[in-house]
Amino acid sequence: METKKQLIDSFKKVCLCRSIKAGTIMAAIQEGSLTFEALRRKIGVGTGNCKAKRCRSKIEERIQGHKESIEAKSETGAPPCG
Repeated sequence: METKKQLIDSFKKVCLCRSIKAGTIMAAIQEGSLTFEALRRKIGVGTGNCKAKRCRSKIEERIQGHKESIEAKSETGAPPCG
């Protein structure tokens, strides 16, 4: 279940050039796109005018956060999300 903050965050644009929202990025990450290049191929992040200069670090933070979440859940025995 998403928290209110997560829900609001999902509507924020992360890739401004392509108007790709955090929710779209997180859905792709949860479906298995666990690198920036995989996300570029799947949903087109980083393919706009700035060539990922503005969004890459934010997206990589989300990927890392997801990986850490999976690791923490595997250590506690909780089922992985996604």
